Amino acid sequence: MVKIPGETAQLLTIDGCRLRVRTVGSGPAVFVLVHGIGVSGRYFEPLAAELARHGTVHLVDLPGHGGLPKPERALDLVDLARLVHGALDRLRIGPAVLVGHSMGCQVVTELALLHPGAATAVVLLAPTSNRRERTAWKQGLRLFQDGFREPLAVDAIEVTDYLRCGPRWYLSLLPAMLGQKLEDRIAGVRVPVRIVRGSRDPIVPLYWCQELAEALPGTTVDNIDGEGHVMMFRSPAPVAQLCLVPAGPGGDAAVGDRS
Repeated sequence: MVKIPGETAQLLTIDGCRLRVRTVGSGPAVFVLVHGIGVSGRYFEPLAAELARHGTVHLVDLPGHGGLPKPERALDLVDLARLVHGALDRLRIGPAVLVGHSMGCQVVTELALLHPGAATAVVLLAPTSNRRERTAWKQGLRLFQDGFREPLAVDAIEVTDYLRCGPRWYLSLLPAMLGQKLEDRIAGVRVPVRIVRGSRDPIVPLYWCQELAEALPGTTVDNIDGEGHVMMFRSPAPVAQLCLVPAGPGGDAAVGDRS
């Protein structure tokens, strides 16, 4: 784990589960970043450094991830959302722009539904899971394909994080990730929502993002041209700009490259 200049980190136990919250930057604008299944907040570091120029950024490592102990009980997405909120409440963080990536999108959506006051806006980076491909083998195939579209540094982070997470904990979360219907859950969110994907992301196709946007009128959809699933690692500046303005003018979808 690379320490971001000026970063502080706190380990917390919430309802018997260990979470880590890393904080960088300062200022009234607050951003909370939640990673995807099996990984950690490490791949958020370039984005966190960019956002820290504008406010306070908190990177959350979920239980069982990033070298944290695996809980003794199975957790679903609502459980994870409650744990994240518990950590934010303990540290008196919020309200904030909730930024999720991959499965983290599902977690921050549940958090916004459970505690509407915790969110000023929601940014979904590469939201899972595409409703037309909600099987473990299909998601595995797409993840494999995406590995060839990411920089080697991202692949290295993901592989080492997956090894630290381990197959048991990863597989315990997979049914929850595949079972949630984000297209139904997003409809209840009552703050501005922006969806961002890499234009070359095989896991999160454009049509899926458009379906999510249709489920919540006013949601904005954007592409980061030339990027894969982890678009914020190599292109932190444009992703940060979208996080700073979580909904486009009039809430219209603003889609660039349509690949």
